[in-house]
Amino acid sequence: MTDDILTLESLTAGYLADVPVLEGVDLAIAPGQAIGIIGRNGAGKSCLAMTIAGALAPQHGAIRLAGEDISATSARARVRSGIALVPEGRQVFAQLSVRENLVAAAYGVGRRLTGSAFGQVTEFFPILKKKESHLAASLSGGEQQMLAIARALVQSPQVIVCDEPSLGLAPVAIDSLAQTLATIRDSGVAFILMEQNRGLLEDLCSSVNLLDAGRIKMTVSPEELSRPEVMAAYLGHAPTADAL
Repeated sequence: MTDDILTLESLTAGYLADVPVLEGVDLAIAPGQAIGIIGRNGAGKSCLAMTIAGALAPQHGAIRLAGEDISATSARARVRSGIALVPEGRQVFAQLSVRENLVAAAYGVGRRLTGSAFGQVTEFFPILKKKESHLAASLSGGEQQMLAIARALVQSPQVIVCDEPSLGLAPVAIDSLAQTLATIRDSGVAFILMEQNRGLLEDLCSSVNLLDAGRIKMTVSPEELSRPEVMAAYLGHAPTADAL
């Protein structure tokens, strides 16, 4: 019996029928583990995130959550079973307040946002408690990313899929994000990070997978990301002195 919470087996998927973006992807992640996915634009990272979350249906292969095949279940059913997506670009509800965003997220899994649940989530992100009545549109980029992750947390996930969580954030915001995600990970939540920031990957992940043309080309430790052969595979050419 496996200890993995989520497994992908020979996963093939794409945006159009019979036109695969992902081909034969195998991944496994355990509770409290974080793994990274890197790759050039068009490699299939967002397609992978959307397929795990249920926005795209697999064309072949299987997705298993705690051993149960969920390949044919809807996105809503997957959220309720424990898979949460933090999408690229955050995609918060700009004209709703911070609290209203969290209420909507809880409603999506058939729950009310209780005071206790709000307190638990904002313990990770205290600024959101201070700004609970503020419109999401008024938040900084870093605060919006906090809100996007907080929306996932109120759904009590077993696995959180984060698509480019550091995109557009200042270095100080990325450092703060890394610390908070590490705390959440250590509580037992598994993370799959589609990410380009090497520092964030090094801080959080036990392994990093290079996705190239829809396939996992290699799996390395975060410390190996600076190896010339890894950078060459990622960049498509040998790295220059300032490539990192």
